Amino acid sequence: MAWMTNLFYSEPGFAERPLSNITLPGTHDTGCYVDHLISNYLSKTQTQDVAGQLAGGIRYFDIRPYMTAANEFWTYHGPIYVGGQLDGAHGILSQVNQFMQQLARGDRELVILNISHFYNFNNAMHQSLIQQIQNIVGDNLVPYTQAETNLFNADYRSLLERNGETRSRVAIIYDGALDTDLEPYVSNNALPRGFFKLSPKYNMGGGATNQIWLFDQFANKAYMDDGNLYTGMVTDQMNKLANRQNYVFSSQGWANAAGNWTPDGLGVAGTANTMHLLSWTLTPQIRFANPIPIAQQEVNPRLLPQFTGNNWRGGNPYDPTLDPKINIIYSDDYGSETYAGVSPIRAGLAMPVAISDYLNRFVDDQGDINWAGWGGF
Repeated sequence: MAWMTNLFYSEPGFAERPLSNITLPGTHDTGCYVDHLISNYLSKTQTQDVAGQLAGGIRYFDIRPYMTAANEFWTYHGPIYVGGQLDGAHGILSQVNQFMQQLARGDRELVILNISHFYNFNNAMHQSLIQQIQNIVGDNLVPYTQAETNLFNADYRSLLERNGETRSRVAIIYDGALDTDLEPYVSNNALPRGFFKLSPKYNMGGGATNQIWLFDQFANKAYMDDGNLYTGMVTDQMNKLANRQNYVFSSQGWANAAGNWTPDGLGVAGTANTMHLLSWTLTPQIRFANPIPIAQQEVNPRLLPQFTGNNWRGGNPYDPTLDPKINIIYSDDYGSETYAGVSPIRAGLAMPVAISDYLNRFVDDQGDINWAGWGGF
């Protein structure tokens, strides 16, 4: 389902926007859609494989790899829970490649794989995984190195084209986690075309033009709302998005010199070189609960009301021209709530996809900002 292609051709100026001014739907612990013989009910976060998530409109994926004794790459959630296979004929990388091959020649989709939380990796494992990605997905990768383009600040069209060829692409954010230590291999090596590192975790050199930031401040909360002794996920995420200058980049040692985030750019202009993630997920393992029913019953039904209700600046609905720009809507069991409004272009879409599509439509035929609220949703 090529919903970004529709925006590319029909939404004025979309092709010229940077990713820092575009909203994408994403999945948390993307690879944990598998039931294994040893129950992993505390770790399963999705009910569709990556092929299904791609077909459903997801464009940002949280991939956490480890290598088995058989030298296969699989995904995981936490140190003991196993997800789906990453490599192999039917693995996640092959599912991504197959999706890209099935797109029409004129489609203009961008898929982002954030590969992070490497489990006990050494240099040889990194080399092997990067080679596997190149072997399986290679022709579809964004055709630039980080020295050649800024993934978050280059206009959308330019990320898809090289030497006169424009088509759908895949970008790899390699070690895009702020809550983990530095990977020596990533620190010490330039990455190939299509692979990008985050600042300030890694120093790419070459000045500020090629540095990118991902504001991914996971709530790690067991409940939606505040209790007597704790802050809920909703308050946590609203505070972090609106007041990011009050939060450190990371509690990891590499961030000691970085200090706090700088104040956020507001609204439609976004923040240059930066994408902001709304982590609409709970950590139900704290209360020994299954993430899937928690997402279905507690979290996802409140996603649309959070945007359309009086929950933002001054008790108003979310306004992308005034409020901090949300670039990634991140969820578990992303398809459990679907769009049921009157728009035929969003009919039946998973709610994070439908909201992302709507938030990307705020420019009129003359190229002027024209956000008219949520009445058209």
